Amino acid sequence: MSVPTTVSAVRPAGRPGPDGATGPAPRPGTAAASGGPDASGPTLARHIVVIGGGIAGLAAAHRLTGAGLRVTLLESTGRVGGKLRSGEIAGTPVDLGAEALRVPRPEAVDLARAVGLGDRLRVPAATDAALWTRGALRPIPSCRGRDVLGRARTADTYEVSLRAAVPQLFEAARHDGALLTGVRAVRRRTAEQQRRAAEERQAVERRRIAEERRIAEQRRLADRPGTAGQPGLPGRARSGPLVPRPRSGFTRPGPGAGAGADVGCAGPESAGGLPGGPRGAHTIPDLSRGGPDYLGLDGGAGTLAGAVADAVRAAGGEILRNTPALALTRGPYGWEVRTAARTLLCDGLVLATPAWTAATLLAAEAPLAAAELSEVAYASMALVTMAFRRSHLEGLTAFDGRCGFLVPPGDGHTIKASTFLTRKWDWLSERAKDLFLLRTSIGRYGQEEILYLDDADLVSAALRDLGEATGLTARPVATDVTRWIGGLPHYAVGHPARVTRVRNGLSTLPGLRLCGAAYDGVGVADCVASGQRAADEIIAAEAA
Repeated sequence: MSVPTTVSAVRPAGRPGPDGATGPAPRPGTAAASGGPDASGPTLARHIVVIGGGIAGLAAAHRLTGAGLRVTLLESTGRVGGKLRSGEIAGTPVDLGAEALRVPRPEAVDLARAVGLGDRLRVPAATDAALWTRGALRPIPSCRGRDVLGRARTADTYEVSLRAAVPQLFEAARHDGALLTGVRAVRRRTAEQQRRAAEERQAVERRRIAEERRIAEQRRLADRPGTAGQPGLPGRARSGPLVPRPRSGFTRPGPGAGAGADVGCAGPESAGGLPGGPRGAHTIPDLSRGGPDYLGLDGGAGTLAGAVADAVRAAGGEILRNTPALALTRGPYGWEVRTAARTLLCDGLVLATPAWTAATLLAAEAPLAAAELSEVAYASMALVTMAFRRSHLEGLTAFDGRCGFLVPPGDGHTIKASTFLTRKWDWLSERAKDLFLLRTSIGRYGQEEILYLDDADLVSAALRDLGEATGLTARPVATDVTRWIGGLPHYAVGHPARVTRVRNGLSTLPGLRLCGAAYDGVGVADCVASGQRAADEIIAAEAA
Protein backbone atom coordinates (compact mmCIF):
# COMPACT_ATOMS: atom_id res chain seq x y z
CA MET A 1 0.00 0.00 0.00
CA SER A 2 1.42 3.35 -0.97
CA VAL A 3 1.91 6.09 1.61
CA PRO A 4 0.32 9.45 0.78
CA THR A 5 2.87 12.19 0.14
CA THR A 6 1.75 14.92 2.49
CA VAL A 7 3.31 17.67 4.53
CA SER A 8 5.61 16.43 7.25
CA ALA A 9 4.99 17.18 10.89
CA VAL A 10 7.00 19.37 13.21
CA ARG A 11 7.53 18.11 16.77
CA PRO A 12 9.89 18.95 19.65
CA ALA A 13 13.20 17.14 19.42
CA GLY A 14 13.30 13.97 21.48
CA ARG A 15 9.56 13.85 22.28
CA PRO A 16 8.40 10.19 22.35
CA GLY A 17 6.22 9.11 19.48
CA PRO A 18 2.99 7.09 19.78
CA ASP A 19 5.01 3.89 20.45
CA GLY A 20 7.14 5.52 23.13
CA ALA A 21 10.16 5.84 20.80
CA THR A 22 11.75 9.09 19.71
CA GLY A 23 11.50 8.35 16.00
CA PRO A 24 9.61 10.41 13.39
CA ALA A 25 6.09 11.46 14.23
CA PRO A 26 3.33 10.09 11.95
CA ARG A 27 3.00 12.06 8.74
CA PRO A 28 -0.27 13.95 8.33
CA GLY A 29 -2.60 11.99 6.11
CA THR A 30 -1.37 8.61 7.43
CA ALA A 31 -2.96 6.47 10.13
CA ALA A 32 -1.99 7.50 13.66
CA ALA A 33 -2.44 5.52 16.85
CA SER A 34 -3.50 8.66 18.71
CA GLY A 35 -6.51 9.16 16.51
CA GLY A 36 -4.79 11.43 13.93
CA PRO A 37 -6.00 11.75 10.33
CA ASP A 38 -6.10 8.62 8.26
CA ALA A 39 -5.12 8.13 4.64
CA SER A 40 -8.36 9.69 3.52
CA GLY A 41 -7.59 12.92 5.33
CA PRO A 42 -6.75 16.18 3.56
CA THR A 43 -3.47 16.39 1.67
CA LEU A 44 -1.42 19.45 2.54
CA ALA A 45 1.28 21.25 0.58
CA ARG A 46 4.57 19.43 0.56
CA HIS A 47 7.21 20.78 2.89
CA ILE A 48 10.72 21.86 1.85
CA VAL A 49 13.37 22.97 4.33
CA VAL A 50 16.07 25.38 3.16
CA ILE A 51 19.16 25.44 5.38
CA GLY A 52 21.08 28.70 5.05
CA GLY A 53 19.74 32.24 4.79
CA GLY A 54 22.28 33.74 2.41
CA ILE A 55 21.12 35.06 -0.94
CA ALA A 56 21.30 31.55 -2.47
CA GLY A 57 18.99 30.11 0.19
CA LEU A 58 16.67 33.10 -0.03
CA ALA A 59 16.49 32.78 -3.82
CA ALA A 60 15.67 29.08 -3.48
CA ALA A 61 12.97 29.79 -0.88
CA HIS A 62 11.49 32.52 -3.07
CA ARG A 63 11.29 30.15 -6.03
CA LEU A 64 9.81 27.32 -3.95
CA THR A 65 7.10 29.44 -2.32
CA GLY A 66 6.26 30.81 -5.76
CA ALA A 67 5.57 27.23 -6.85
CA GLY A 68 3.11 26.74 -4.00
CA LEU A 69 5.33 24.62 -1.76
CA ARG A 70 5.49 25.09 2.00
CA VAL A 71 8.95 26.35 2.94
CA THR A 72 10.84 26.67 6.21
CA LEU A 73 14.20 28.46 6.01
CA LEU A 74 16.71 27.95 8.82
CA GLU A 75 19.42 30.56 9.40
CA SER A 76 22.03 29.94 12.08
CA THR A 77 22.74 33.65 12.73
CA GLY A 78 20.55 36.56 13.70
CA ARG A 79 20.23 37.98 10.20
CA VAL A 80 19.67 36.82 6.62
CA GLY A 81 21.62 37.84 3.55
CA GLY A 82 25.02 36.19 3.98
CA LYS A 83 27.59 38.32 2.15
CA LEU A 84 24.89 40.88 1.37
CA ARG A 85 24.96 43.14 4.39
CA SER A 86 23.71 46.68 4.86
CA GLY A 87 25.20 49.05 7.39
CA GLU A 88 25.76 52.71 8.11
CA ILE A 89 28.73 55.03 8.37
CA ALA A 90 28.57 58.67 9.40
CA GLY A 91 24.76 58.44 9.18
CA THR A 92 24.79 57.20 5.58
CA PRO A 93 23.59 53.73 4.51
CA VAL A 94 26.35 51.69 2.93
CA ASP A 95 27.07 48.13 1.86
CA LEU A 96 29.40 46.22 4.18
CA GLY A 97 29.49 43.23 1.84
CA ALA A 98 28.77 42.72 -1.85
CA GLU A 99 27.64 45.98 -3.48
CA ALA A 100 26.92 45.27 -7.15
CA LEU A 101 24.77 42.97 -9.29
CA ARG A 102 26.22 41.80 -12.58
CA VAL A 103 24.04 42.36 -15.64
CA PRO A 104 25.38 39.73 -18.10
CA ARG A 105 24.13 37.09 -15.65
CA PRO A 106 20.65 38.54 -15.08
CA GLU A 107 19.33 36.38 -12.22
CA ALA A 108 20.12 38.87 -9.44
CA VAL A 109 18.73 41.86 -11.35
CA ASP A 110 15.60 39.88 -12.26
CA LEU A 111 15.16 38.83 -8.64
CA ALA A 112 15.43 42.47 -7.53
CA ARG A 113 12.68 43.39 -9.96
CA ALA A 114 10.55 40.43 -8.85
CA VAL A 115 10.59 41.58 -5.21
CA GLY A 116 9.73 45.18 -6.02
CA LEU A 117 13.17 46.81 -6.22
CA GLY A 118 13.17 47.48 -9.96
CA ASP A 119 12.77 51.23 -9.53
CA ARG A 120 15.81 51.32 -7.24
CA LEU A 121 18.29 49.75 -9.67
CA ARG A 122 21.07 52.19 -10.52
CA VAL A 123 23.84 52.30 -13.08
CA PRO A 124 27.31 53.14 -11.70
CA ALA A 125 28.35 56.75 -12.08
CA ALA A 126 31.98 55.73 -12.71
CA THR A 127 33.29 52.43 -14.05
CA ASP A 128 36.92 53.21 -14.82
CA ALA A 129 39.45 51.63 -12.46
CA ALA A 130 43.21 51.40 -12.16
CA LEU A 131 45.88 48.92 -11.16
CA TRP A 132 48.25 50.09 -8.43
CA THR A 133 51.58 48.59 -9.35
CA ARG A 134 55.21 49.69 -9.57
CA GLY A 135 54.46 52.85 -7.58
CA ALA A 136 51.65 54.26 -9.73
CA LEU A 137 48.01 53.84 -10.71
CA ARG A 138 48.08 52.30 -14.18
CA PRO A 139 45.55 51.13 -16.77
CA ILE A 140 43.86 47.79 -16.16
CA PRO A 141 45.26 45.06 -18.45
CA SER A 142 42.73 43.24 -20.58
CA CYS A 143 42.30 39.76 -22.00
CA ARG A 144 39.95 38.15 -24.52
CA GLY A 145 38.55 41.51 -25.50
CA ARG A 146 37.57 42.65 -21.99
CA ASP A 147 39.50 43.86 -19.00
CA VAL A 148 39.21 42.33 -15.54
CA LEU A 149 36.20 44.55 -14.79
CA GLY A 150 34.39 43.27 -17.87
CA ARG A 151 34.79 46.41 -19.99
CA ALA A 152 35.23 45.89 -23.71
CA ARG A 153 38.72 46.33 -25.18
CA THR A 154 40.03 46.22 -28.72
CA ALA A 155 43.03 44.21 -29.82
CA ASP A 156 45.09 47.40 -29.95
CA THR A 157 44.18 48.58 -26.45
CA TYR A 158 44.77 45.05 -25.20
CA GLU A 159 48.42 45.21 -26.23
CA VAL A 160 48.90 48.82 -25.13
CA SER A 161 47.40 48.36 -21.64
CA LEU A 162 49.13 45.03 -21.11
CA ARG A 163 52.48 46.51 -22.10
CA ALA A 164 51.91 49.41 -19.72
CA ALA A 165 50.94 47.25 -16.74
CA VAL A 166 53.08 44.14 -17.06
CA PRO A 167 56.08 44.80 -19.29
CA GLN A 168 57.95 41.89 -17.74
CA LEU A 169 55.59 39.53 -19.56
CA PHE A 170 56.71 40.83 -22.93
CA GLU A 171 60.31 40.86 -21.80
CA ALA A 172 60.01 37.21 -20.81
CA ALA A 173 58.23 36.41 -24.07
CA ARG A 174 61.31 37.45 -26.04
CA HIS A 175 63.21 34.53 -24.51
CA ASP A 176 60.34 32.06 -24.18
CA GLY A 177 58.90 30.77 -27.43
CA ALA A 178 55.92 29.09 -25.78
CA LEU A 179 54.98 32.26 -23.89
CA LEU A 180 55.32 34.38 -27.00
CA THR A 181 53.09 31.95 -28.90
CA GLY A 182 50.52 32.17 -26.11
CA VAL A 183 50.52 35.97 -26.13
CA ARG A 184 50.04 36.02 -29.89
CA ALA A 185 47.22 33.47 -29.65
CA VAL A 186 45.40 35.59 -27.08
CA ARG A 187 45.76 38.63 -29.30
CA ARG A 188 44.36 36.73 -32.28
CA ARG A 189 41.38 35.53 -30.22
CA THR A 190 40.83 39.05 -28.96
CA ALA A 191 40.80 40.48 -32.48
CA GLU A 192 38.42 37.77 -33.69
CA GLN A 193 36.08 38.35 -30.77
CA GLN A 194 36.06 42.07 -31.44
CA ARG A 195 35.32 41.48 -35.13
CA ARG A 196 32.36 39.24 -34.31
CA ALA A 197 31.06 41.68 -31.72
CA ALA A 198 31.26 44.53 -34.25
CA GLU A 199 29.36 42.47 -36.83
CA GLU A 200 26.69 41.64 -34.27
CA ARG A 201 26.30 45.31 -33.29
CA GLN A 202 25.97 46.27 -36.94
CA ALA A 203 23.33 43.60 -37.50
CA VAL A 204 21.36 44.77 -34.45
CA GLU A 205 21.55 48.36 -35.66
CA ARG A 206 20.34 47.39 -39.15
CA ARG A 207 17.39 45.52 -37.67
CA ARG A 208 16.55 48.46 -35.43
CA ILE A 209 16.59 50.92 -38.31
CA ALA A 210 14.47 48.60 -40.47
CA GLU A 211 11.92 48.19 -37.67
CA GLU A 212 11.67 51.92 -37.05
CA ARG A 213 11.19 52.53 -40.76
CA ARG A 214 8.47 49.87 -40.91
CA ILE A 215 6.64 51.39 -37.92
CA ALA A 216 7.02 54.90 -39.34
CA GLU A 217 5.54 53.74 -42.64
CA GLN A 218 2.58 52.13 -40.88
CA ARG A 219 2.04 55.35 -38.95
CA ARG A 220 2.22 57.41 -42.13
CA LEU A 221 -0.41 55.24 -43.78
CA ALA A 222 -2.60 55.38 -40.69
CA ASP A 223 -2.53 59.18 -40.68
CA ARG A 224 -3.43 59.58 -44.35
CA PRO A 225 -6.73 61.42 -45.02
CA GLY A 226 -9.70 59.08 -45.12
CA THR A 227 -8.21 56.39 -42.87
CA ALA A 228 -9.54 57.65 -39.54
CA GLY A 229 -12.59 55.41 -39.63
CA GLN A 230 -10.91 52.27 -40.96
CA PRO A 231 -10.70 49.31 -38.58
CA GLY A 232 -7.36 49.17 -36.81
CA LEU A 233 -6.32 52.58 -38.16
CA PRO A 234 -7.93 55.17 -35.87
CA GLY A 235 -7.18 58.79 -36.64
CA ARG A 236 -4.88 60.37 -34.07
CA ALA A 237 -2.37 63.15 -33.81
CA ARG A 238 1.12 62.37 -34.99
CA SER A 239 3.58 61.82 -32.16
CA GLY A 240 6.71 60.73 -33.96
CA PRO A 241 7.89 57.23 -34.88
CA LEU A 242 6.92 54.44 -32.55
CA VAL A 243 9.69 52.72 -30.63
CA PRO A 244 9.61 49.64 -28.41
CA ARG A 245 8.30 50.48 -24.95
CA PRO A 246 10.96 50.11 -22.22
CA ARG A 247 10.35 47.67 -19.40
CA SER A 248 8.46 49.01 -16.42
CA GLY A 249 10.71 50.84 -13.99
CA PHE A 250 13.34 51.85 -16.54
CA THR A 251 13.86 54.76 -18.88
CA ARG A 252 15.64 54.89 -22.19
CA PRO A 253 19.30 55.90 -22.03
CA GLY A 254 19.97 59.60 -22.14
CA PRO A 255 22.60 61.19 -24.39
CA GLY A 256 25.97 59.62 -23.82
CA ALA A 257 24.73 56.69 -21.74
CA GLY A 258 26.64 53.60 -22.75
CA ALA A 259 28.22 55.41 -25.65
CA GLY A 260 31.77 54.21 -25.24
CA ALA A 261 33.54 50.96 -24.53
CA ASP A 262 35.01 52.19 -21.26
CA VAL A 263 32.41 54.75 -20.15
CA GLY A 264 29.12 53.09 -19.42
CA CYS A 265 27.34 55.92 -17.60
CA ALA A 266 27.45 59.57 -16.72
CA GLY A 267 29.69 61.36 -14.28
CA PRO A 268 29.18 61.33 -10.52
CA GLU A 269 27.27 64.57 -10.32
CA SER A 270 24.53 63.68 -12.82
CA ALA A 271 21.12 62.85 -11.41
CA GLY A 272 20.35 59.15 -11.31
CA GLY A 273 23.34 58.24 -13.46
CA LEU A 274 21.99 59.79 -16.69
CA PRO A 275 23.15 63.21 -17.88
CA GLY A 276 20.31 65.64 -18.27
CA GLY A 277 17.72 63.16 -17.03
CA PRO A 278 15.34 63.57 -14.12
CA ARG A 279 16.58 62.63 -10.67
CA GLY A 280 16.23 58.89 -10.21
CA ALA A 281 16.16 58.05 -13.94
CA HIS A 282 18.05 54.89 -14.76
CA THR A 283 18.37 52.09 -17.27
CA ILE A 284 19.73 48.63 -17.80
CA PRO A 285 22.40 49.44 -20.39
CA ASP A 286 22.78 47.91 -23.83
CA LEU A 287 25.90 45.82 -23.19
CA SER A 288 26.54 45.32 -26.89
CA ARG A 289 27.29 49.04 -27.01
CA GLY A 290 29.73 49.06 -24.12
CA GLY A 291 27.47 49.81 -21.17
CA PRO A 292 28.40 48.87 -17.59
CA ASP A 293 28.25 45.21 -16.73
CA TYR A 294 26.81 45.71 -13.24
CA LEU A 295 24.12 47.65 -11.41
CA GLY A 296 23.60 48.75 -7.84
CA LEU A 297 20.57 49.44 -5.67
CA ASP A 298 19.64 52.78 -4.18
CA GLY A 299 20.17 52.16 -0.49
CA GLY A 300 22.69 49.38 -1.09
CA ALA A 301 22.72 45.92 -2.60
CA GLY A 302 22.29 44.55 0.91
CA THR A 303 18.64 45.62 0.82
CA LEU A 304 17.98 42.85 -1.71
CA ALA A 305 18.20 40.18 1.01
CA GLY A 306 15.57 41.83 3.18
CA ALA A 307 13.23 42.34 0.24
CA VAL A 308 13.49 38.68 -0.79
CA ALA A 309 12.91 37.55 2.82
CA ASP A 310 9.79 39.74 2.99
CA ALA A 311 8.53 38.22 -0.27
CA VAL A 312 9.09 34.70 1.08
CA ARG A 313 7.11 35.48 4.23
CA ALA A 314 4.34 37.12 2.20
CA ALA A 315 4.04 33.92 0.17
CA GLY A 316 3.59 31.84 3.33
CA GLY A 317 7.20 30.80 3.94
CA GLU A 318 8.67 30.67 7.45
CA ILE A 319 12.12 32.07 8.23
CA LEU A 320 13.71 31.00 11.51
CA ARG A 321 16.79 32.97 12.54
CA ASN A 322 19.26 31.87 15.21
CA THR A 323 18.24 28.31 14.36
CA PRO A 324 21.17 26.22 13.11
CA ALA A 325 20.51 22.77 11.72
CA LEU A 326 22.32 20.23 13.90
CA ALA A 327 21.77 16.95 12.07
CA LEU A 328 20.06 15.44 9.01
CA THR A 329 18.54 11.98 8.77
CA ARG A 330 16.90 10.31 5.81
CA GLY A 331 13.80 8.45 7.00
CA PRO A 332 11.32 6.19 5.23
CA TYR A 333 8.99 9.09 4.45
CA GLY A 334 11.41 11.98 3.93
CA TRP A 335 14.03 13.97 5.81
CA GLU A 336 14.40 14.84 9.47
CA VAL A 337 16.16 18.11 10.29
CA ARG A 338 17.10 18.40 13.94
CA THR A 339 17.54 21.80 15.58
CA ALA A 340 18.09 22.67 19.24
CA ALA A 341 14.37 23.25 19.84
CA ARG A 342 12.62 20.81 17.54
CA THR A 343 12.85 18.36 14.68
CA LEU A 344 11.35 19.23 11.31
CA LEU A 345 10.12 16.48 9.00
CA CYS A 346 10.16 17.44 5.35
CA ASP A 347 9.86 16.09 1.84
CA GLY A 348 12.86 17.94 0.40
CA LEU A 349 16.01 19.76 1.45
CA VAL A 350 18.07 22.58 -0.01
CA LEU A 351 21.50 23.00 1.60
CA ALA A 352 22.56 26.60 1.00
CA THR A 353 25.43 26.61 3.49
CA PRO A 354 29.22 26.89 3.26
CA ALA A 355 30.83 23.66 2.11
CA TRP A 356 32.20 22.83 5.57
CA THR A 357 28.71 23.06 7.11
CA ALA A 358 27.24 20.90 4.36
CA ALA A 359 30.02 18.37 4.95
CA THR A 360 29.18 18.17 8.65
CA LEU A 361 25.46 17.74 8.02
CA LEU A 362 25.96 15.09 5.31
CA ALA A 363 28.62 13.06 7.12
CA ALA A 364 26.18 10.34 8.25
CA GLU A 365 24.06 10.02 5.10
CA ALA A 366 26.69 10.70 2.40
CA PRO A 367 30.22 10.27 3.83
CA LEU A 368 32.02 10.32 0.46
CA ALA A 369 30.34 13.53 -0.66
CA ALA A 370 30.99 15.02 2.77
CA ALA A 371 34.69 14.20 2.47
CA GLU A 372 34.84 15.97 -0.90
CA LEU A 373 33.06 19.04 0.49
CA SER A 374 35.43 19.25 3.45
CA GLU A 375 38.30 19.79 0.99
CA VAL A 376 36.87 23.07 -0.36
CA ALA A 377 39.14 25.85 0.92
CA TYR A 378 37.95 29.28 2.01
CA ALA A 379 39.58 32.71 2.17
CA SER A 380 38.97 35.38 4.78
CA MET A 381 39.01 39.13 4.32
CA ALA A 382 38.17 42.43 6.00
CA LEU A 383 36.50 45.51 4.57
CA VAL A 384 37.63 48.85 5.97
CA THR A 385 35.00 51.49 5.14
CA MET A 386 35.86 55.14 5.76
CA ALA A 387 34.20 58.54 5.48
CA PHE A 388 36.24 61.70 4.73
CA ARG A 389 35.33 65.34 4.34
CA ARG A 390 35.09 66.07 0.63
CA SER A 391 37.01 69.28 1.13
CA HIS A 392 39.98 67.21 2.33
CA LEU A 393 40.25 65.47 -1.06
CA GLU A 394 40.41 68.62 -3.18
CA GLY A 395 43.34 68.57 -5.57
CA LEU A 396 43.82 64.77 -5.44
CA THR A 397 43.47 63.72 -9.07
CA ALA A 398 43.74 60.01 -8.25
CA PHE A 399 40.04 60.05 -7.31
CA ASP A 400 38.84 61.85 -10.45
CA GLY A 401 36.71 59.76 -12.79
CA ARG A 402 37.62 56.45 -11.14
CA CYS A 403 35.55 53.97 -9.16
CA GLY A 404 38.68 52.56 -7.48
CA PHE A 405 41.80 50.48 -8.04
CA LEU A 406 43.09 46.93 -7.68
CA VAL A 407 46.39 45.84 -6.14
CA PRO A 408 48.17 42.78 -7.60
CA PRO A 409 49.68 40.25 -5.18
CA GLY A 410 53.40 40.36 -4.62
CA ASP A 411 53.73 44.15 -4.53
CA GLY A 412 54.14 44.17 -0.75
CA HIS A 413 51.01 46.18 0.05
CA THR A 414 48.41 45.43 2.71
CA ILE A 415 45.24 46.31 0.84
CA LYS A 416 44.21 44.37 -2.25
CA ALA A 417 41.63 46.82 -3.62
CA SER A 418 39.88 50.09 -2.93
CA THR A 419 36.43 51.23 -4.08
CA PHE A 420 35.58 54.94 -4.22
CA LEU A 421 31.95 54.51 -3.22
CA THR A 422 30.96 58.16 -3.63
CA ARG A 423 32.36 58.21 -7.16
CA LYS A 424 30.81 54.87 -8.04
CA TRP A 425 27.24 55.40 -6.87
CA ASP A 426 25.24 58.60 -7.37
CA TRP A 427 22.77 57.72 -4.64
CA LEU A 428 25.62 57.82 -2.11
CA SER A 429 26.94 61.08 -3.50
CA GLU A 430 23.50 62.66 -3.14
CA ARG A 431 22.88 61.41 0.42
CA ALA A 432 26.29 62.32 1.83
CA LYS A 433 26.87 65.64 0.14
CA ASP A 434 29.72 66.74 2.43
CA LEU A 435 31.38 63.32 2.71
CA PHE A 436 33.48 61.10 0.51
CA LEU A 437 33.02 57.40 1.24
CA LEU A 438 35.45 54.69 0.21
CA ARG A 439 36.44 51.23 1.31
CA THR A 440 39.45 48.98 1.07
CA SER A 441 39.67 45.19 1.25
CA ILE A 442 42.41 43.36 3.14
CA GLY A 443 43.31 39.68 3.27
CA ARG A 444 44.35 37.24 0.55
CA TYR A 445 43.98 33.48 0.46
CA GLY A 446 46.69 31.94 2.63
CA GLN A 447 47.67 35.34 4.08
CA GLU A 448 44.82 36.00 6.48
CA GLU A 449 46.97 36.40 9.59
CA ILE A 450 46.76 40.18 9.19
CA LEU A 451 43.05 39.95 9.98
CA TYR A 452 43.94 39.18 13.60
CA LEU A 453 45.06 42.78 14.06
CA ASP A 454 42.65 45.01 15.92
CA ASP A 455 40.42 47.46 14.08
CA ALA A 456 42.64 50.48 14.67
CA ASP A 457 45.67 48.73 13.18
CA LEU A 458 43.70 47.65 10.09
CA VAL A 459 42.48 51.21 9.58
CA SER A 460 46.04 52.53 9.93
CA ALA A 461 47.34 49.98 7.40
CA ALA A 462 44.59 50.93 4.94
CA LEU A 463 45.31 54.65 5.34
CA ARG A 464 49.01 54.09 4.83
CA ASP A 465 48.45 52.31 1.52
CA LEU A 466 45.81 54.81 0.40
CA GLY A 467 48.21 57.65 1.07
CA GLU A 468 50.95 56.01 -0.98
CA ALA A 469 48.59 55.21 -3.87
CA THR A 470 46.55 58.43 -4.05
CA GLY A 471 48.34 61.07 -1.98
CA LEU A 472 45.54 61.10 0.62
CA THR A 473 46.75 62.45 3.97
CA ALA A 474 43.44 63.34 5.66
CA ARG A 475 42.07 61.42 8.62
CA PRO A 476 38.60 59.88 8.28
CA VAL A 477 35.68 61.24 10.26
CA ALA A 478 34.24 57.72 10.67
CA THR A 479 35.43 54.16 10.06
CA ASP A 480 33.99 50.65 10.09
CA VAL A 481 35.84 47.32 9.95
CA THR A 482 33.84 44.29 8.77
CA ARG A 483 35.55 40.91 8.93
CA TRP A 484 34.42 38.09 6.69
CA ILE A 485 36.09 35.02 8.21
CA GLY A 486 35.86 32.14 5.76
CA GLY A 487 33.92 34.49 3.57
CA LEU A 488 34.73 33.27 0.06
CA PRO A 489 35.41 29.77 -1.27
CA HIS A 490 38.74 29.37 -3.03
CA TYR A 491 38.36 27.29 -6.18
CA ALA A 492 41.38 25.04 -6.54
CA VAL A 493 42.37 23.21 -9.71
CA GLY A 494 39.79 20.49 -10.35
CA HIS A 495 36.98 22.26 -8.51
CA PRO A 496 34.30 21.66 -11.21
CA ALA A 497 35.14 17.95 -11.21
CA ARG A 498 34.81 17.87 -7.41
CA VAL A 499 31.40 19.54 -7.57
CA THR A 500 30.29 16.98 -10.18
CA ARG A 501 31.43 14.10 -7.96
CA VAL A 502 29.57 15.57 -4.99
CA ARG A 503 26.33 16.01 -6.90
CA ASN A 504 26.59 12.56 -8.45
CA GLY A 505 27.19 11.09 -5.02
CA LEU A 506 24.08 12.78 -3.64
CA SER A 507 21.86 11.70 -6.53
CA THR A 508 20.85 8.57 -4.60
CA LEU A 509 19.33 10.73 -1.84
CA PRO A 510 15.91 11.89 -3.07
CA GLY A 511 14.85 15.47 -2.51
CA LEU A 512 18.28 16.87 -1.64
CA ARG A 513 20.02 19.70 -3.49
CA LEU A 514 23.07 21.91 -2.84
CA CYS A 515 23.50 25.55 -3.76
CA GLY A 516 25.62 28.56 -2.90
CA ALA A 517 29.00 30.11 -3.55
CA ALA A 518 30.88 26.85 -2.98
CA TYR A 519 29.71 25.32 -6.25
CA ASP A 520 29.05 27.41 -9.36
CA GLY A 521 30.44 30.90 -8.75
CA VAL A 522 30.91 33.38 -5.91
CA GLY A 523 29.11 36.44 -7.31
CA VAL A 524 25.66 37.52 -6.15
CA ALA A 525 24.11 36.54 -9.49
CA ASP A 526 25.93 33.19 -9.42
CA CYS A 527 24.51 32.45 -5.97
CA VAL A 528 21.00 33.51 -6.98
CA ALA A 529 21.19 31.29 -10.06
CA SER A 530 22.50 28.39 -7.96
CA GLY A 531 19.61 28.71 -5.49
CA GLN A 532 17.02 28.94 -8.25
CA ARG A 533 18.48 25.91 -10.01
CA ALA A 534 18.26 23.86 -6.80
CA ALA A 535 14.67 24.98 -6.27
CA ASP A 536 13.69 24.20 -9.87
CA GLU A 537 15.10 20.68 -9.53
CA ILE A 538 13.15 20.16 -6.30
CA ILE A 539 9.98 21.46 -7.97
CA ALA A 540 10.47 19.20 -10.98
CA ALA A 541 11.02 16.19 -8.75
CA GLU A 542 7.90 16.98 -6.73
CA ALA A 543 5.84 17.33 -9.90
CA ALA A 544 7.06 14.01 -11.34
